[in-house]
Amino acid sequence: MAKNKKTCLRFKPNTLFLIMNERQRYQNFLDWAKKQYCPLTTIFPTIHKTDIFHIDLSKKNTTVKTEAEFNNPAFFGDKLAEIQEKNPKKIIAGGYLEKRALYTSDIYNAKNSSEKRNIHLGLDFWLPENTPVHSLFDGEIVCAVHQQDHKGYGGFIILKHQTKETTFYTLYGHLSEESVSNFSISDTIKKGEKIGVLGNYEENGKWVPHLHFQIMLTLLEYENDFPGVALKSEIDFWKAICPNPNVLFKSDSL
Repeated sequence: MAKNKKTCLRFKPNTLFLIMNERQRYQNFLDWAKKQYCPLTTIFPTIHKTDIFHIDLSKKNTTVKTEAEFNNPAFFGDKLAEIQEKNPKKIIAGGYLEKRALYTSDIYNAKNSSEKRNIHLGLDFWLPENTPVHSLFDGEIVCAVHQQDHKGYGGFIILKHQTKETTFYTLYGHLSEESVSNFSISDTIKKGEKIGVLGNYEENGKWVPHLHFQIMLTLLEYENDFPGVALKSEIDFWKAICPNPNVLFKSDSL
């Protein structure tokens, strides 16, 4: 869900797999992640909800049927409020590898391709503005930026995590502008420490408030950014770079 400085890159998945050894990196991460469990109360400790209500925002969804509905914050916000009222003990979430018709901004165009970047690479947690967000693991700040772009991330932070078995990154997008101003590159953060709060519509890229959470096994050549959506034609590559975050949460609903 964000602009990136490298949108001109066109990947050749099979070649990059061989060059970067992504298959092995991916397997190492999965082997480690299968032994982990991150309850939702770690990332959202203040809302006391442990279950997920899965929301479908793919092209076939029935919640917001048009781009205009989705991009109308009052309309979409009301839809989420209705779902939340019916499911008060659950967090509304979903979206990994969904093909969405929601990305209308030019920042989702791809150079030398008629395709739109519309395959979602993370999970979205639809929660109110100012909801506190906490780190799942000990980490190092490698990016803390407030994007001004329409339909970008707004405030977002990328953490680097290192274990004996694997190195990976987590991205927390659509935070408040103040949240990212509290950190500098190379700052460390502990598991369970507060990263920031969800931003409002005006500061989070013009989205209904939510957290975009994404795992990356490499940052490739990106600086101060990373794609939150990808081209369908390159999905095999991006799946290996950005594993399903539910490997950590282990929710049956995701």
